[in-house]
Amino acid sequence: MSEELSRRERKKQETRQRLLEAALRLFRERGYNEATIEQIATVADVAKSTFFNYFEAKDAILPALIEWQLQELADALSPERSKLSSPIARIKKALCLIAEDPLSDPVIVRRLFAACRFTSDFHSLYTLTNLLADQVREAQAADEIRDDLDPLYVGGLIRALLFQQLVTWHYERRSESISDMLEDVVDLMLEGLAGPEWRKSS
Repeated sequence: MSEELSRRERKKQETRQRLLEAALRLFRERGYNEATIEQIATVADVAKSTFFNYFEAKDAILPALIEWQLQELADALSPERSKLSSPIARIKKALCLIAEDPLSDPVIVRRLFAACRFTSDFHSLYTLTNLLADQVREAQAADEIRDDLDPLYVGGLIRALLFQQLVTWHYERRSESISDMLEDVVDLMLEGLAGPEWRKSS
């Protein structure tokens, strides 16, 4: 009986993952607004009704999709896999990877915030903050960021900066790349959070 339940649970997880992968593919290819639930179900090779066994609406897939992508990002930025030795360099890399992902489209960002607002599910936002806070802790240990600040507070500031710059870049149609723009503003912010330089002036 337990083996049957385990098999059934594994099948459910596989179906959910196929739906996530199908949604990500279609959002990349067609954009969020143009991709439909029916198309997502077709690409995932399931019935349209099956989609609603896992997600109430198209917006409802966003937190799960972003959570999955954030886990992929965390794995890519782990010291074991990252080729970047500097924690600050890894923070910049994290922001660039997020900014260049189709899930960072302002339409999706707005819908994610709306979904969080009406469901009280801010887990994806906290996951990103915690991911950045981990890098901040390492930067503090390496004297790259002053150590008298709460890493979660700094991580939250960086996350807010990321979303603000995404919206600015999109609506002002800047000619510079979003990666270059993010690197510039992060450098400006981190100048005030420097380690050795701050100690010398204090």
